[in-house]
Amino acid sequence: MSDRPSDVSVADGFGDVAWVPMSDSRRLLPATALQALNALHELAAAPDAHVYVHCMVGRLRSPTILWLYLIALGLDPHTARDLIESRAPHATAGHYQMVSNEHVRLAQKHGLAHFLPHPRSDLVVPFPLAEEE
Repeated sequence: MSDRPSDVSVADGFGDVAWVPMSDSRRLLPATALQALNALHELAAAPDAHVYVHCMVGRLRSPTILWLYLIALGLDPHTARDLIESRAPHATAGHYQMVSNEHVRLAQKHGLAHFLPHPRSDLVVPFPLAEEE
């Protein structure tokens, strides 16, 4: 999720890598949002898959795409945001610079039509938060 190809590759031990070009300094085009959601869904729907979503800094693009995907799977936007931001405090899921309510409705409609029922009911299993020392 960046404006240049990923530094992550299959050679790094990843089974598959999908790159969706996007900027964090302007509104996400609906077609780009759908491309990212579909790529994420294809990876996440594979049996036993563990999906790593990243961008250059991890503050806007990847949290926003993950947020939209969780919404597409039926999570409430606030719940999805809390899930992401509680585990990545510097992330801003659904940043106003990138998305609007139109993107939320697009994710909900697209997810209902194409992602549900999800082939992996165990997909969203949040890892436990590290205990503070």
